[in-house]
Amino acid sequence: MIAFALRNVRCYARDRSSVFFSLMAVLIVIMLYLLFLRNMLIESFVSDITFASSDQVSGLIDAWVLSGILGIVSVTTSAGSLGTMMDDRVTGKARDFAVTPMRDWEIAGGYILSTFAVGMMMGGIALVLSVAYLAATGCPLTAISVLAAVLLLVPSALSGSVIIYALTSLLRSNGAFSGFFTVVSVLIGFLAGIYMPMGTMPDGMCIVGTLVPATQMAALFRQQLCAGAMDSVFGPYDTSEFRVDMGFDLSLGGFGFTPIMSLVYVMAVTMVFAVFAVLMIRRSR
Repeated sequence: MIAFALRNVRCYARDRSSVFFSLMAVLIVIMLYLLFLRNMLIESFVSDITFASSDQVSGLIDAWVLSGILGIVSVTTSAGSLGTMMDDRVTGKARDFAVTPMRDWEIAGGYILSTFAVGMMMGGIALVLSVAYLAATGCPLTAISVLAAVLLLVPSALSGSVIIYALTSLLRSNGAFSGFFTVVSVLIGFLAGIYMPMGTMPDGMCIVGTLVPATQMAALFRQQLCAGAMDSVFGPYDTSEFRVDMGFDLSLGGFGFTPIMSLVYVMAVTMVFAVFAVLMIRRSR
């Protein structure tokens, strides 16, 4: 399985266009915020949060958006690695793997591990860029919060790689694969509450978004990287309503997710999709 995963990573690395567009998927979302959404969001919140300076509000909004982007990076960048899997199916190589001594879970694990490696790499790049930008603009950060964000990259990349692999295992052509990722890349930004706050979305969309593991991971990143900015902006003021509206604290049917519960939920959903992925490999055999 490890050898198969390394083979997939090498195939991905040889295709420079896949590497380039995987990196561009991260940069485009960040640049979309900086060039088009940033000023609009900051102006709307400066008028509401009158007890804080515009610089303090800017730091909080920057941290909020970039934290949300970190939660979806593993989803938006997995297309490059999984493109190898689609090529294997289209060219018939997948049938060659099916007659090897590798078991079903080893084939699925090989694709998932390679996608996880790519997700970790791209997530690490996004985290470095985000922390560098926040530090350069004066947003308060602590070493503990940055370290916690680094550790959160692991469950984020793992859940994204497993879930997206399981869903793409249903596809049988490069056209369907490209269309699927176009829809997912756009939709995940809304469900995770990046392009608009959770509090402004309809109730049905909030429920669906809360059930998405990437939304849970985005909330966990926000809780870490936005902690210092929240303290500087609100100080002694109550932040409970703001935290719910902005997707820091998620709840479902009155049940509030703690950080531990969010991680447990993400890992549980990941295990369900891992089993589904193995079953799909077995069915194809």
